[in-house]
Amino acid sequence: ADYVAFGSFFASTVKPDAVAATPDLLRQARRELAVPLVAIGGIDAQNGARLLEAGANALAVISAVFAAPDIQLAARQFSVLDYS
Repeated sequence: ADYVAFGSFFASTVKPDAVAATPDLLRQARRELAVPLVAIGGIDAQNGARLLEAGANALAVISAVFAAPDIQLAARQFSVLDYS
């Protein structure tokens, strides 16, 4: 696999019945997997940093960007998060 995705970390209008995941799942996966980890599900610029801190290498977002009144501004808000 090139990467592994985990979610849903937060309530999501795209997949409202998705099974909930916790940041601890990312921490465990980071210890056990050598591929990039992607977090998905209800992520926005405010809660995404918590998932990066828990071990996610990337955030998959839909509504936080495409449902925003200003899509460019919403995308820029993610660009300032620390992905290191």
